Amino acid sequence: MKSLATLLIALPFITLSPLVAAHADALDLTVDIGSAKQKGDHFSDSDTSVGLTLGYELTSNCSLNLSYTDFGEAQMTSGLLVNGEGEVYDLYSFIETKGLGLSAQYLTNTLWGGWAFGGRFGLMHVDSKMNYFAPDYQDGLLSTTKDSDTALTAGLLASYSLTTQMNLIFSADYMAPDAQTTGIGTEDIKTTRFAVGLNYHF
Repeated sequence: MKSLATLLIALPFITLSPLVAAHADALDLTVDIGSAKQKGDHFSDSDTSVGLTLGYELTSNCSLNLSYTDFGEAQMTSGLLVNGEGEVYDLYSFIETKGLGLSAQYLTNTLWGGWAFGGRFGLMHVDSKMNYFAPDYQDGLLSTTKDSDTALTAGLLASYSLTTQMNLIFSADYMAPDAQTTGIGTEDIKTTRFAVGLNYHF
């Protein structure tokens, strides 16, 4: 299922690859860094997030984007671990999230002062990794579980023209994938990401 979702997201770029190669001047690349907040039923935490996006310009205002995003790590619920001898240890759990996404994007022409504004909507295949630690118990790491899901994403962006080929990008994106978290069950991980980046048009 994971491979199928990844293939479906990448399929438009694979199908269009001959056209993309023939029109390389329609490509652009964005590298950004920001903060991603991940919020579940029992936790809320933020971490540094980085992303890489390859875009293909369909028209002067519309593009198709393939992106990879590392949303960082968020601390989930903390608790206590009691072993067979009745000894009590602090227990911590963390979720690491990465995603591969495909989105359609609309960006206005430059309106004033070099600024343009737009939005995007698409799908993202999300891989979640849950780590459970008891720092003072044995070697600390108790277990690791993994889960994946495909979620709808939506975002807003503002672009400021630095040169004819380079833009400064400010973005805000949201998604809510499901994740199977041990001891908690399946829950929506509401993820909000704010980022700033550089976009280069080939």
